Amino acid sequence: MPLGDAASGRGDRRGSAGGISSFETMRHKLQHARLELRTRQAEQERAYKLLAEARLSSLASRIHPHFLFNTLNSIASLIPTDPKRAEETVGKLASLLRFSLNGNQAGLVPLSQELKIVRDYLDIERTRFGQRLRYTLDAPSSLDEVKVPPLALQTLVENSIKHVAAQRAEGATIRIAASADQERVRLEVIDDGPGFSLEAITPEHGLGNLLSRLELLFGERGQLSVARMDANTVVTLQFPRE
Repeated sequence: MPLGDAASGRGDRRGSAGGISSFETMRHKLQHARLELRTRQAEQERAYKLLAEARLSSLASRIHPHFLFNTLNSIASLIPTDPKRAEETVGKLASLLRFSLNGNQAGLVPLSQELKIVRDYLDIERTRFGQRLRYTLDAPSSLDEVKVPPLALQTLVENSIKHVAAQRAEGATIRIAASADQERVRLEVIDDGPGFSLEAITPEHGLGNLLSRLELLFGERGQLSVARMDANTVVTLQFPRE
């Protein structure tokens, strides 16, 4: 082989080896970049999750001060005339407060727990309104373990009491209902009040709070609607069945 050809062959091999080395270096750099990107994405997702959980915890643990003041006043008025009922009301208030502080930890709670809180809340409010507050609860026991946002039904009921029962001499008649199929859960609170529009709801409002929690928990799959039906206002909450 001529000397020039031999030198050219060695040059080709060195060039080929150099090309392979450069390719391996680039491949390693690319793998490292992908790993770093995935790590950053995982950290970002974890940060978003922690932020959402913190916001959810803050939203779910709110109990309006006016409710506490009204309840304490009702308890004080019961002590001289009906101390047993006053004691029961204290127990129900403690249960409601404990649930509001702890129920948000799992994000969702069994419907049976939510219904107990709703009953306790209605019983507490009945110490103030007496026969002016009339209610029925329609929820089959087969749905006891269905998961719902904590204080969701309670928020809807509180809205009816605050804007209907407390505003009229005749009080309010409220019906609470729960149903579900394989895909979605439906919670309803129906009252005989004049109704309202969701467009008028502000973030500070109880229903505004609930809308924020729905968005955090379900995104666009969680829905809150208001409709008029047979002279009643129907507030409906729907979300995926988990």
